[in-house]
Amino acid sequence: MPRKNLIRTNLYYYHITTRANNKEWFCLPLDKVWEISKNSFLKAQRKCPAIVSQFVLMNNHYHLLIKTPDSNIDQFMFWFNKTFSDLLRAKTKRVNRMFGSSYKWSIIYDEFYLLKVARYIYQNPLRAGIVTRCEDYQYSTLFYLSRNLEIGYPLESKIIYENHSCLINEAIFSDELNQIKKGLKKTEFKLRRPRK
Repeated sequence: MPRKNLIRTNLYYYHITTRANNKEWFCLPLDKVWEISKNSFLKAQRKCPAIVSQFVLMNNHYHLLIKTPDSNIDQFMFWFNKTFSDLLRAKTKRVNRMFGSSYKWSIIYDEFYLLKVARYIYQNPLRAGIVTRCEDYQYSTLFYLSRNLEIGYPLESKIIYENHSCLINEAIFSDELNQIKKGLKKTEFKLRRPRK
């Protein structure tokens, strides 16, 4: 399948996801991978400023909600994934690539949709059965926000968390979950509208 043409914008958030090569788990304990991701954000942000709203690290992939003031998501993601991959390889002595393919992205133009995507991202560990509350997953920006802890890089998701914290753990039912997954595969995130 050909790669979709990148839309560069500084007005809206992107949902970004990248999976480890062959869907394998990262070859390090997750707390070490989390530290590597934090260092990767710092380096990428020095090269290309970005506004990270959410980041959730899972055993073999991550989800990111991000905005780029200079409309350069491709440059930011190049530096982030390159640094992330290089540091992972150095720590694990692995020669082959760490990520299976290039990052996947979708732009969220609508504020209503942004909340749905935010819940979807934060609920990854909940759906995986790792935690019973999203705030308790320590490899998520929500863990830091809910405890007023410093994360080590600029983070802008207080608005989503403070205005909608009561909805974060509210279940996403399977039909809506499937719609969100399909929507995130598109260039512009949309949900199917109910027929009249």
